[in-house]
Amino acid sequence: MEREPLLGREEEYNAVHEFIEERLLLSHCRSLFVFGACGCGKTSTILRAMRCVSSRPMACDKAAGRPSAGGRGSCGSSGSGKSNGADDKSPSPAIEKRRPAKRCRTDAGHAGSLDSVEDAAMGRVSGSLGAALPCGDDATASSSWAAATLRLLGASRRVQCHYVNCADMASQQLCDAIAGSFRAAQPRLDAQSRSLLGHIEALPQTSTPSKRRRGSGSDAARERLPQEAVEEQATKPTTVKKSTLKAPLHVLALDEVEYVRAGARGLLSALAALAVEQASLLALVFISNQRELVHVPCTLLKELSFEAYSARTLERIGASIVAGADFTQKERAQVQLSPGLIAYIAKKAIHEYSGDVRQVASMCRRLVHAAQQGILDDPVRRGGVQSEATPKRRSGLPRAGAAPGNASPASPAAVVTLAQSQKVLRGSAVVSDRVFEYVAGMPEQMLYVLSCLVVLTLRQQRDKQLAQTNVAGATSAARRPRSDAAAGITEPGTFAMREVHRMYTALMGQQRFPLMNAAGIASAIDSFADLGVISRPQRRGNEELFSFNGTWSLEAMQSALTARGEALRQERIECGLDGSENRFGEVLRELKTIAGL
Repeated sequence: MEREPLLGREEEYNAVHEFIEERLLLSHCRSLFVFGACGCGKTSTILRAMRCVSSRPMACDKAAGRPSAGGRGSCGSSGSGKSNGADDKSPSPAIEKRRPAKRCRTDAGHAGSLDSVEDAAMGRVSGSLGAALPCGDDATASSSWAAATLRLLGASRRVQCHYVNCADMASQQLCDAIAGSFRAAQPRLDAQSRSLLGHIEALPQTSTPSKRRRGSGSDAARERLPQEAVEEQATKPTTVKKSTLKAPLHVLALDEVEYVRAGARGLLSALAALAVEQASLLALVFISNQRELVHVPCTLLKELSFEAYSARTLERIGASIVAGADFTQKERAQVQLSPGLIAYIAKKAIHEYSGDVRQVASMCRRLVHAAQQGILDDPVRRGGVQSEATPKRRSGLPRAGAAPGNASPASPAAVVTLAQSQKVLRGSAVVSDRVFEYVAGMPEQMLYVLSCLVVLTLRQQRDKQLAQTNVAGATSAARRPRSDAAAGITEPGTFAMREVHRMYTALMGQQRFPLMNAAGIASAIDSFADLGVISRPQRRGNEELFSFNGTWSLEAMQSALTARGEALRQERIECGLDGSENRFGEVLRELKTIAGL
């Protein structure tokens, strides 16, 4: 998603720049708390905003080997084309153009240096906005972005940005990751940055409840400082030097802060307090999927909310992704998408993935790939059909299709319609003709859960037929407690998690098999949803409901289960064991007995 446009997050993008500007001006000393649902563009927007104003490449970009481009100001691209992960010690063009302003004493030279700074800033802004602006946005939004970024790039201090994903990290691991990010971004740190890094590395000792004494924390921080930093502090005069103004503002973004280990929660609060003490050197950005950050006092936070995407916004994002596909002019003329397809993708993402824009991008790319494959395969098939149906002609005569007077309008070679895209959108290569392949590779416990789903569907179909044929409803022999009706189950193939758990437990008790707990059954259901066989469980009242989506038919699933049982029986016979019974055939019969079929 990093290569896509801003995805409707222009206001949030501008808010991040305003926060950095406020911290540069020391308007406040709070940290930015960014929260929102999964897949709403939080991380991508924050990274774009930081790359635009960072004076040097971030450590995450160096590790990923991101190529230097004119539209990304963080790399300080000068056209050299460095794309490897090596440390680039050369400053950006904006920094190079600031240097004459520091050496020049005349007013004319100072004015020329300011012009050079503005030119460099305009170059970075134009490139960054050209890559980030979505099609059709008004000029006012772009001008506000350019103004906010110009104020940052034209400031007297540099901004150095860092990004760390702190999921499943302990205190020491998080501090080591932050220190590694600082040193990878700028191997030769200035004195103020080294002092700040020493305070950060000493936080695990001071934030631990058993080591909260101030003396031990300061001693550890002093020991961690490099020797040159200690000497520089010892010889530092009391007056303010120019090097103090040269120290950059370090903007540190911590992602997935809700998933840190329990021992590192106090470190987040200590980092926020350090950002207050060292307000001129450190600014924090916390990124979370949850609404509250309980580890940090709310008075130290400035909130930035990312609202969930609407269906209209997802449609616009999907249309921009499809429009920006890598097609030649001829291929673009041959590919058509049905009008309701993008709207269907947006609605599917909202209902099944809670508006996750990454799922929209993935489905759109799969459709584009399917269309490209259709372009490559269709002319071969059509050529074979024409060679069989058309008699041979002499080589000197042109073909009838190429004759000037007999030319017919070219028909699209690959037309992706809503009905044809169902197999593409349901998952990666998940189609009905591969049910045997998937069932053959599933664990046995998942197959027991699948057998329960099959038998529950058969029972629901039986009940529906009885209700339609008998005026009085189901007969007394077929009546069961109406727990299904209370759960809202009306169509065959829709299940409640509690009902599946009840039938699975009864089956394991009858067969004397080891059984999974409720978490294992929920994991199996999630695995089927990942394959695209069923929908994601949705909570309705006190029940979690899900249903088959039609990818696999009942007959195909029963046949695949029986085939898997036959394969297991053959394996037992080859090993010299008793293989007289098809295991899953017996499981299906036992489940039908339990269900009253």
